[in-house]
Amino acid sequence: RALLREVADLEVPETRAELYHLLAAAAGRRGLAETARKLQGRCLWEFSKIRNRLPEEMKMDFEKNRKVQSLDEALGAAVEAPVARPTASAAAPVPAETAARDDRRFHRFAEISRQISKRHELAEILARVMDAAVEVSGAERGFLLLREDGAKTGALDGFEMKAARQLNRQSLQKEDFKISMTAVRQAMEQGGVLLTENAQLDPRLQSKKSVAAFQLKSILVVPLEIDGRIKGAVYLDHRYRPDCFREEDVVTLNALAAQAALAIEKAEMIAELKEAKRKLEERVESQEKRIEALSDELTQARDQLRYGYEEIVGQSPAMMEVFHLLDHVTETPIPVWIHGESGTGKELIARSLHFNSSRKPKPFLAVNCSAIPENLLESELFGHKKGAFTHADRDRVGLFEQANGGTLFLDEVADMSLAMQVKLLRVLQEGEVRPLGAAKSVKVDVRLVTASNKDLEKLVEEGKFRQDLFFRINGLTIRLPPLRERRDDIPLLVNHLIEKISRDFKLPPVEVSDEAFEVLVQHPWPGNIRQLEAVLRNALLFAKGRPLTPAFLSIAKPTAEAALPAAGGEEKSAERQLILEALRRARMDKLTAAKDLGISLRSLYMRMEKHRIPKNKAVLAKYLGIKAS
Repeated sequence: RALLREVADLEVPETRAELYHLLAAAAGRRGLAETARKLQGRCLWEFSKIRNRLPEEMKMDFEKNRKVQSLDEALGAAVEAPVARPTASAAAPVPAETAARDDRRFHRFAEISRQISKRHELAEILARVMDAAVEVSGAERGFLLLREDGAKTGALDGFEMKAARQLNRQSLQKEDFKISMTAVRQAMEQGGVLLTENAQLDPRLQSKKSVAAFQLKSILVVPLEIDGRIKGAVYLDHRYRPDCFREEDVVTLNALAAQAALAIEKAEMIAELKEAKRKLEERVESQEKRIEALSDELTQARDQLRYGYEEIVGQSPAMMEVFHLLDHVTETPIPVWIHGESGTGKELIARSLHFNSSRKPKPFLAVNCSAIPENLLESELFGHKKGAFTHADRDRVGLFEQANGGTLFLDEVADMSLAMQVKLLRVLQEGEVRPLGAAKSVKVDVRLVTASNKDLEKLVEEGKFRQDLFFRINGLTIRLPPLRERRDDIPLLVNHLIEKISRDFKLPPVEVSDEAFEVLVQHPWPGNIRQLEAVLRNALLFAKGRPLTPAFLSIAKPTAEAALPAAGGEEKSAERQLILEALRRARMDKLTAAKDLGISLRSLYMRMEKHRIPKNKAVLAKYLGIKAS
């Protein structure tokens, strides 16, 4: 029973079937017909399970397999055969001795199978298989060949000797092993075991001169086969004993070969995985070095800018000039005036100046001077004491004091009254503020950044802004280009804003169609980035995860058509001439002509109608003096 449990625990179904066959045969020879039938049933059950796992087209070939048929016939013969009674003169072993020998054989085979299955290194598996084959069969010597593509140095092309007992690689090149190689070749070509009890009497081999010359007796070759593929063979022989190999040896070695072939394939797969892992690790290491090199390059490039401006999106020449200006003043206390249209991101520049400087740990405060009434702006900036004016029911700390050690950003400083400009100038000159109603001034250390969409220099000339204050706040001027002057940055801004809007409003991110990008790039954007963000926010609300097309953009078509004159008289005649020239260049292709003019196709048709330009191609061709295609 212990032996049967060990057989049942084996992983290879074919091995289990052949072992059940061997056990059944042994039981039949000892007259245990019932036990033999049960073991025969287990054998056939294992083969039926193998058959059921095969595709339909292979089942018929499996049923015709001579191994299955011969096993079935051998099992039937073993069960039905009468038990021979030993005579006094017979030297046959008694049944108890036979049973003990079979038990030892199968226990040993089970132990060998377990040892092989535990090993993962190919060399170890091959050595253990070779030892087991010699041990089980009682062979004098042997070797194991494995297929190795391109191998031509061995005794058999395409195969390499991987393990041997009582032999070496040079032995296979000698004359007496030509017959051995012939036997191996025949076994692998036939796909089955080759057994000769006496090579000198075997018609398949006796024609070889080396058989008689070297007195070869018993030879056994068992191919190593997996899924119909021959991976190699185990060769065993004995030079001095004929009939060295018995039927039980063949069955056991067949089972061992099946187990070994699987173990060999597993070891090869593990070796391939290890090699793939090694190559992958080398590639990862190479990539890491490449990334490190690129990181160093990026660090050097950033070092040239000195600071990171991740929140400011842009790589156009105009924006790169802004970055370089920021680099020059970030770590200095120099006041900065930012000039740019509404919506160009002036506060973002001010924040970058603060958060990339040593003042970063201290407050950054911003105020829009045009949004606060003049009578409250002084209190907002400088603070007040309780009772300083009506409704001043408590002390208030002004923004200058709150921003002490940090940065104060005054947006739309051009809208500040002249009287307020005087008070601001005094604070900047003396470096201290006096809250309304206070008796003492308070020292402050504040970096001032101002911004306006109006040209302060022009306002100074017009007397609307104090020149001395302008000199105080304008340590460096940073001019922010409008969006229409940095169209190359629009795709970058669109992607950045879509990601930001999706995150802030918990909306699904969307892809932007090429047509939508074209509309966005061509639009003049009078409201600059603020307008672009508003358009994209509305588009995402309505798109609901669908690709963003021009239909979702709440903006008019590009107004480049404004470049065409729209008035009457000479301007009207000039516009007509422009359209005719565009149609002539485009060979009357109206869509191409519209793109050339920077207007929509619908707008082109309207203007052609207005100027009485024919739309029919044949008529238009005569009108333009060209041949109709």
